[in-house]
Amino acid sequence: MIAAASTSLRSTVYGEIDLDDPAELYHEASKLYPALRERQAAGIVRLAQDDALQAAAQHPVRRNRQLRSIELDAPSPPAASLWSAIADRHSGHAFTGTLGIDALATMLLAGYGARAVPSGGALYPLEVYVAARRVTGLPRGILHLDPERRVLEILVEGDLADELDAAMPAPEVLADASAVIFVTAVFWRTRFKYGLRGYRFALLEAGHVMQNVLLAATALGVTAFPLGGFYDAAVEELLGVDGIDESVLYGAVLG
Repeated sequence: MIAAASTSLRSTVYGEIDLDDPAELYHEASKLYPALRERQAAGIVRLAQDDALQAAAQHPVRRNRQLRSIELDAPSPPAASLWSAIADRHSGHAFTGTLGIDALATMLLAGYGARAVPSGGALYPLEVYVAARRVTGLPRGILHLDPERRVLEILVEGDLADELDAAMPAPEVLADASAVIFVTAVFWRTRFKYGLRGYRFALLEAGHVMQNVLLAATALGVTAFPLGGFYDAAVEELLGVDGIDESVLYGAVLG
């Protein structure tokens, strides 16, 4: 009786149930089992034995020193307490004015600065990009955060408002926004060690990053909301990533 009721509820919620549902198949494939521990631990053994992999894992960041970059000052901790930021955090959509580079730097480095978030195996598979629209001290365009050097590399310079709007199912969410932060994952950084489980770790880490960004925005009095609805391929084209080895996961709109 309980099983029948459960099946009926699933049908109501999901509609026709697909026995080959990709989400269910992936979740099952990424579970850990004692019987599979040797196969699932192969990457851990490989990392321990390969000096080149160990060296690569110590500096996991896309970097191009030939690009013009803008230094970010060390963030000035806001006066707000953690508890007040948690209590006051909400998704705001009414944007006015411009955003200052110092406030943006504080949010970026709170989000993915050195040791700002936990990372499975300390592999840090994520990258952070900024689509700057109205940020004092930054050109308009697409910039990439190098957290180790504490700089924003300028990838594309120019007004990309039309391209950004076209990448949104509801472009009005960007109206009057100053900047959009995008978080991508370079999947091989975590999957070479953890296999399919590494994909889960990348998603969890993206959540840690975005919560830090939103709490920092709240503490600074910056209007912000998380962005999960976008046309992935269009955003990836803007960021210059291939959508396979590196793909966009999450975003935040800032005012």
